[in-house]
Amino acid sequence: MIRGINYPWTVFEGRANYGCDFGRNKWHCHTGVSAHAQDVLDDFAAMSAAGLEVARWFVFTDGRSGIDWTADGDIAGLAPTFVTDLDAALDIAAAYRMRLCLVLLDFLWFDDPQRRLALLDRHGASAFLDRVLDPFLDRYGRAAAIHSFDLINEPDWVIEELATDPHRGVWPLSRLRSFAGEMAKRVRARSKAMITIGGGRVMAAREWDDPVYDLDFIQVHSYPDVRHPFRDDTVFGKAAADFGLSKPLLIGEFPSQPRVHPPGHLSPVYTLADYLALARDGGYLGAWPWSFKGTDAFGAVDLRAMR
Repeated sequence: MIRGINYPWTVFEGRANYGCDFGRNKWHCHTGVSAHAQDVLDDFAAMSAAGLEVARWFVFTDGRSGIDWTADGDIAGLAPTFVTDLDAALDIAAAYRMRLCLVLLDFLWFDDPQRRLALLDRHGASAFLDRVLDPFLDRYGRAAAIHSFDLINEPDWVIEELATDPHRGVWPLSRLRSFAGEMAKRVRARSKAMITIGGGRVMAAREWDDPVYDLDFIQVHSYPDVRHPFRDDTVFGKAAADFGLSKPLLIGEFPSQPRVHPPGHLSPVYTLADYLALARDGGYLGAWPWSFKGTDAFGAVDLRAMR
């Protein structure tokens, strides 16, 4: 098992810093790691003391920071201070003998049609791959503190054949496979780190086992809702082998406090200890709770239970 946790974004001056941890952001300000390094140091000290090995951290999210956009909405390259922030993050992780699972994109990127074209246009060209991912990998692909690259967080929600809400399905599955497969190819050429995709639903696990993605481990996120028990499969009552996958299976996200949840969601009474025991006894690669800082309505992880 790999002992990991979701450290998706920091807290900057009391606010969740979603998408702004690396590089100057679209509001022309900088709230990245180097702007509050002591806060991040303190976070990693706490995670390390709890025996955690890997922190799953979002990088480019929906494109709001880390990327230099031109006036007409095209990608110019990596944003100013991006390198400074990621250097600081890797140094901090290494100082506490931890490694990072870097989530490159979030599904919210797909909400904007122009940003989708930057990923893969009608002619098969990709400004993101050529001007962001390649230089990013050229500098960091061999960094020892990088455990893995999570290509896209929860693409299920925006893929026509996988989305639970048909209005959110903006890309066909064939397009996702082409884009993610090319991402994996470029990572392989420049890095020995592992590759995964943060699948948003348990029932989509088999999709990520398709060889086109070239993943090292499959990842599912499990947020069961007692009001809708049949909306997704459950991991409970199943060993990893029951999924019939060719790669190890990680429970990459799950709510760590059953009594803390958003107003429109009602979690079963599974505890953090229940998920960890399931992973250990069921042959999973691990179970990484959401989330360290509690930057959303699912609340913060009790690190005492992680110990």
